[in-house]
Parts: sequence; structure tokens; C-alpha cells
Amino acid sequence: MNILLYRIRALLVAVPSVISVINVSPSFYAFYTACVLLALLLIKASSLLPKFRNLLLAAEFISFAWFSHTYGGVLFLLLFSTLIASFRGRPDRMYSILWSAIGLAALLTGLQNRDPQLLLTAAMLWITSAAILYASKEYEEKHHQIEDLYEALAASHAELDAAKSRMQEYAMQVEYQAQIEERNRIAKDIHDDLGHRLIRVKMMSEAALHLFDADTARARGTVEQIRDQLQDSMELMRRTVRRLAADGEKDIRRYALDRLVEESAAGLGITVNFQVTGNPRPLYPSMELILFKNAQEAITNAVRHGKATSVTVDLDFLASSVSLTIANNGSLPEEPIEAGLGMRGMRERMALIGGRVEWTKTDRFSITTTLPLLGG
Repeated sequence: MNILLYRIRALLVAVPSVISVINVSPSFYAFYTACVLLALLLIKASSLLPKFRNLLLAAEFISFAWFSHTYGGVLFLLLFSTLIASFRGRPDRMYSILWSAIGLAALLTGLQNRDPQLLLTAAMLWITSAAILYASKEYEEKHHQIEDLYEALAASHAELDAAKSRMQEYAMQVEYQAQIEERNRIAKDIHDDLGHRLIRVKMMSEAALHLFDADTARARGTVEQIRDQLQDSMELMRRTVRRLAADGEKDIRRYALDRLVEESAAGLGITVNFQVTGNPRPLYPSMELILFKNAQEAITNAVRHGKATSVTVDLDFLASSVSLTIANNGSLPEEPIEAGLGMRGMRERMALIGGRVEWTKTDRFSITTTLPLLGG
């Protein structure tokens, strides 16, 4: 752009100088040529010495006005070269008006004693050129602003992609930890419940063997108890296997609350009511996982500790948060309520994303999980 500007300015000096040479006496050709070369040198200096730009512009206006006044012709066009240079560098509005006014004064000075119609035409041409240059400057400035905004947008897009990748990686890590936690829970259930049942069945079998000869009726009753224990153990094993095995297409939404409600009602033999209120919207996988795990913990505790037969699951979408409330009809815990391993696990999951866990005890015991939503 600087090379093109320099060439335009040089042409605006060279072409009018060649045309106006017919007005110069042959005895002044040498001096006239020297003045033209000095004008070109002044233009070159203006492009090479940007620190002295204002001083060189003032020198151009003065010298070109004198040159035009002295030799006439169309040398007043030299001043248009300086007008172009004054708009270089995107000056502000007042600066542009100031240099345009100075240049117009220099133009009218150089055209003294010339035809008034030429004066008017040159002045109109000057004002029009200044307006076009100013509009061009404004357009170029807006173009640069758009480029800057585009670069900022591209940088923000790259940061968003990186944040999305980190969020996906974090969700995978949370899910992996949840799977480990679920495996540990299942292992504990097998050890504490199923293992004890099998030990009890073994002891009852040995007792039945000793009773067959001495007391057949008691031996028969013991065998019937063994049968019932095995039936309960089989049901427990089926529930455990269902929790371990993938469920085909349902596995795509592994941590869906509606699936948890369905499995809890079928596996635990209780009534589970599920409702969604507010303005539902998609959640991050990590948030779905936290709500799923907390609901699972609350339902399990309601049945295990409170002997509940009915559980209500309410998912409420608010403007800046989503809350999950689990209420049950089981026995109310005694004060003070001590947080066990399950409750501490719920709190730890909440701490990861700035959520909170609260419980209330009125006619029903309820636990509420509240998660902040993006943009809330």
C-alpha cells in the first residue's frame, strides 16, 4: 500500500510538471527541473521519515503553493498529492479537517490572480477529494476493526473448542470414577449381603443333614428355609447382574433418571414417582452423572435405612440452576443427622462444580441436590 501511495503521489507531481512546462521560459528550464526534482525528493522523504510527517506535509503545502503560483498551468494539482498523504495513517476527524483546511488555503493561494471559475472548480474538486479520502479512511478503519474482531472471534472459538475438549475429558474421568464407585458398591453388596446369605444357607444345610434321622419335620422346615434363602439370593444376584451388564440401546443414556426410576421400582419393589418441572434443557454429561448418582444414593438409603415403600423424584429446571429432590415415606432419621459415606460422596461430587446438597425433615424426609447452570 505504501508503494502504491508513493507512485500515485509521484505521478501527481510529474504529470502536471510535464504539462505545465510549456508555460516556462527556456532560460528557467534548469531551475524548473530542479524544483520538480526537489518536489519528488520531498515526497520520498515523507515516506522514509514518518516521524517528521507533519513537518514535511507543511513544507509540501507551502512549496507546492509557491510552485503553482509562480509557474501556473496545472501545477496546483501537486497539492492534491499532499492531500492524499495527509489522510495516510487513519487520522482522527479533527486532524483530517485541519489538514484539509490548510491545504485548501494553500491551493487558493497558489491560484491567486487566476480565473475565478478555475478557483471555484479547484475548490470544489479539493472538497470532493477530501470527502472521498475521508470516507475511504473510515471504510478502511472499519475494515481493520472487522479484521480485529474476526481474529478475536477465531481466538475465542479456539478457546471454546479447547474448553469443550477439556469438559469432555473431565466428563469421561468423572464417568470412569463413577464406574469404579459403582463396582465397589456392587462388590460390597455381594460381600455383605449375598456372602452372608450363602454362609447362612451352608450352616442351615449342615443342620438339616443332622436332623434328617432325628427330627424329619424340623429337617423339612430347615430345607424350606434354605429354599427361601436361595430364592432371595437369586433375586439379589439378578439385580446385581443387571447393574453390571450393558442394556443395549438404553446404555446410550446410561445415567438417565427415568431409567433409574424404572430400575429402582422393579428391583427394589417400591413405588417411584418421577416428574420434571420448569424449562427442561440438555445438561453436560458430568451433571447428568452427578444427578444420577445422588438420586441413586438417596433412593438406596431411603429403602435401606428408612424402610420406605414410596419415593418421589422431582427434577426442577430454574433460570440459573437445576435441583433434584428425593422424598420418601420411610421412617424419619433421629437428630442429629450424621453424614455417612453416601452423604459425604454426594457432597464431594457437588464440590466439583459448585453445587450443594440439603436435606429437610418434616412429614417426609427429602434430600435436594442443586447444580448451577451455565450462564446463570
